[in-house]
Amino acid sequence: MIEIPQQGAAFFASDLHLSEHTQKTLEAFENWLASVAQENTLIFLLGDLFEVWYGDDYSDSTSKRVIEALQSAKSAGSTLYFMHGNRDFLLGEQFAEAAGFEILPDPEFLLVNHRVVLITHGDQLCTDDKAYQKFRLQSRDEKWQANLLSMPLEKRIEMAKTIRSESKIHKANSAMSIMDANLQTVAETFKGHWPDGYYIGKSDVILHGHTHRCAIHNTLNSPATAAPESAQGQLQTGQRIVLPDWNFDEPEKNRPKGGFMKLQNSGEFSLTLFN
Repeated sequence: MIEIPQQGAAFFASDLHLSEHTQKTLEAFENWLASVAQENTLIFLLGDLFEVWYGDDYSDSTSKRVIEALQSAKSAGSTLYFMHGNRDFLLGEQFAEAAGFEILPDPEFLLVNHRVVLITHGDQLCTDDKAYQKFRLQSRDEKWQANLLSMPLEKRIEMAKTIRSESKIHKANSAMSIMDANLQTVAETFKGHWPDGYYIGKSDVILHGHTHRCAIHNTLNSPATAAPESAQGQLQTGQRIVLPDWNFDEPEKNRPKGGFMKLQNSGEFSLTLFN
């Protein structure tokens, strides 16, 4: 179980969806990393750092800049962690070593002021989306991944484009509600029952991304709250905090361009949104 240094802090971000087409978002990410990286700082990237990942044998200017930014943060004294998302699940140890971060299992746990904080990308909580969960189970299979990665890079790129196109059609033809976390699944997760059937132990707080519905849920059934620019407080048992997605290139009206959460050893947190 990961602990935050007493004199340090942990920072969490997710769903940046970086690519060659998101240069403003990439620059914002570089600036953010530089602003938070220092001694005794933990930085967690909870999935979908990239819009798509074809394998560690693929490289472009975006991935090179990400490596440089992460290495700079590590040189400043930060400890870096990465968790796979639904877009970059093929990212492997080769890239992790180059970037200087540790790949975490999903879920992972932090101990913060005697409270257990479960961190996850969040896609496994969206159990109403049966078609996606079926694909997720397949795409996380080690043999399936090994077979895919054995294919020529060009073929993998074409396959990724096809999968992405099918995903867009699926979303367009599905109710928006199935793309969000299922509240019964969330309740069972608090009790320690993970959607894949394993008992993972009880947690007091859940922190995730994926849904692009940034909010603070103070209890399971309470209305979501999040200030337009920031929110802060003390971690409370039963809270579920959803991180924002990032988009500085084509921002949607009345939605934040991105943001992050800062968490201290004392349990004090702040959720900062970029508007």
